[in-house]
Amino acid sequence: VAMDSARTALRLGADVSIVYRRTEAELPARREEVHHAKEEGIKFMMLSNPVEIIADEKGWVKAIKCIRMELGEEDESGRRSPVPVPNSEFEIEADTVIMALGTSPNPLIASTTPGLETNRKGCVVLNEQDQTTRKGVYAGGDVVTGAATVILAMGAGRKAAAAIIRDLSKQE
Repeated sequence: VAMDSARTALRLGADVSIVYRRTEAELPARREEVHHAKEEGIKFMMLSNPVEIIADEKGWVKAIKCIRMELGEEDESGRRSPVPVPNSEFEIEADTVIMALGTSPNPLIASTTPGLETNRKGCVVLNEQDQTTRKGVYAGGDVVTGAATVILAMGAGRKAAAAIIRDLSKQE
């Protein structure tokens, strides 16, 4: 999902960086996807972990605060666990963030988005109009439903887009 999202964003004109807490060898993507992403111009920032989304005075994304990582001891899966390097924080300028991590919603989404309600599984809660509890923040796909199919995620994306259009039409 991360490679598809990154490559699509790049094709739509974005300057794209993928931030990953381990090395490229541990990256959970097919080698050919990584190769094509690099070939297309996507930047990879390995052994780095996002810790905070930084907003400007209007609440829009302006940067991502990250910390450098190093690989420590092996975990139960046999992979070496990433460990933060003390005093290694840095920021990446950004105006859009796509979180593509695992098969359950990333808790960073709720913890860095004040006013965004989630359920006990960490999924973003929507109302009957497909809006989140935070004005101007829309969601769809696995972050709302939990792990599901691409087809369901695509349908949810269409519903979120319709909600955005509906809300923007009201503002005119």
